[in-house]
Amino acid sequence: MKKLFIIACCLIIASCANLRPETATNYEAQLGYPEETENFVVIRKKQFDEPLLGMMLEYTNKQYTRDNIDLYVYPIASYAWSDAEETLNGEMQRILAEVDQAIEYGYYQSRGEEVTEPFSFTKNGTEYAGVKSSFELTDNNDIKHFSNAYVFLGEDKYLKFRTTFNSIDTVPWNGDDAVKELLPTIEVPAESQYMARLRAEHKQRVTQNIMNLFLQAAQQEPKEDDQRQQ
Repeated sequence: MKKLFIIACCLIIASCANLRPETATNYEAQLGYPEETENFVVIRKKQFDEPLLGMMLEYTNKQYTRDNIDLYVYPIASYAWSDAEETLNGEMQRILAEVDQAIEYGYYQSRGEEVTEPFSFTKNGTEYAGVKSSFELTDNNDIKHFSNAYVFLGEDKYLKFRTTFNSIDTVPWNGDDAVKELLPTIEVPAESQYMARLRAEHKQRVTQNIMNLFLQAAQQEPKEDDQRQQ
């Protein structure tokens, strides 16, 4: 409940801003990423006006141009994420809910049941640990796609990969190789002043709400004791 309250407060307050705050992360200047790697090239990128949405990079496979590899980098909507497993699993559930919502809106026809599992690898002595979900996605032309979602943590942010492979063009495939090639090349900016202030404010509010609940409980106890004595 506390985590949901924090996320809701973040979204409400952040949405009140008409302009992108100057103290928010400038991903176009601060996010480090390659325009091109051995097998992939950036074909589209967008920094969202809403700071909580971060930035999106769309890569395509040089040989199979209908393969989609989207990378989203965006801040964690909470003031605490020390439990990496809980944080990653919670975000993966939200990602799958986004896919289901896209199906409800008619962007896709349906999806199969997902398989969610830990996903980790080591490159150049650095270990990368995240969570992966795999499922089949059917579009409105009845074409099946082999689809994956991956999520990792970096600084105070999520790194989310969405990979989709057209079943007509390829055998059953996944985005493991794409993630292993691209993730180590990403340099994530540190926490922005904007997010630091937002998190501090929400932590203070949550703490105050908890204290108010304790006070209310303490005030009710004497009344309950009096009723039992009567």
